[in-house]
Amino acid sequence: MPVYEYQCEECGRKFELVASFKEYDEGLDPVCPKCASKLAQRIIGKPMVVTTSKSEFDDFGDEDTGDDYGTGDDDMSGMDDYMDD
Repeated sequence: MPVYEYQCEECGRKFELVASFKEYDEGLDPVCPKCASKLAQRIIGKPMVVTTSKSEFDDFGDEDTGDDYGTGDDDMSGMDDYMDD
């Protein structure tokens, strides 16, 4: 089932909702688990890759920050190296 990531506009907390495509199409009402705000913006998260190793999942998070979202750096300046012209 897809995982949809959101960021609260009130407190800045990032959180996830697990919902079917049908539920998403019908409209999700994300509520921040920290402050209970309904003002949340959907964000595009980092990809998750299923592997055959013992860890089974790799979410590409930055272990140094202690969260699953990496550094939080939204600088996209290096993306042109990966994009086809």
